[in-house]
Amino acid sequence: MERDVGAGRKRPVIGQNAVRVPRIEGQERINAPCAFFGSGAARALTGARFLYEDEHAQRLLCSIGEPQSAGEERHYLVQDGQGRDIGVIRRIPPVNELARPTWRIEQPGHPEITGLNKWATLNPLGVAAHAAGKVLGGLAMAVFMSEPDGGDQRDRTLRWSAGREKVMESDDYTFTIMAPWLDRRLAFAVAVIGDR
Repeated sequence: MERDVGAGRKRPVIGQNAVRVPRIEGQERINAPCAFFGSGAARALTGARFLYEDEHAQRLLCSIGEPQSAGEERHYLVQDGQGRDIGVIRRIPPVNELARPTWRIEQPGHPEITGLNKWATLNPLGVAAHAAGKVLGGLAMAVFMSEPDGGDQRDRTLRWSAGREKVMESDDYTFTIMAPWLDRRLAFAVAVIGDR
């Protein structure tokens, strides 16, 4: 969504399908496009996903290759517009059915970045308190919103770190980058791949 409902506008402005960053334009907050998605036809031919610098898909920003299996893991190679490797996104399967997969970002010349569900980064007491809050919050939401099943209450916030350094946080489709050294195209690739 490019612009939310606002003064003189009853409906949001959707805009072209793109990776967007929030900024202020005049008195209004907009989500400006910074990378545009390529056509489905290109993906059908190569299997890769493409992000472009321009809305007409003339200047390739990066490509995200089809997942390659490495044992139980899936690896996604990310390359720049000239075909040079930027890094690899690795999806590591969960250890059991109740857990979620973990993610790793490998960027040459930098430490490995690990993406974990924020529950995994809490101490045991914090996990218990957080879980109790989620259950109570889910029950209240189910009662007050009249949803018979309480809706999907899974927390999808991932905290990305390299050792003790916080690199990024992602919450569904919102990404906050904290480390200036992270190549933004790798964050874009994580967003395109999605938490699946």
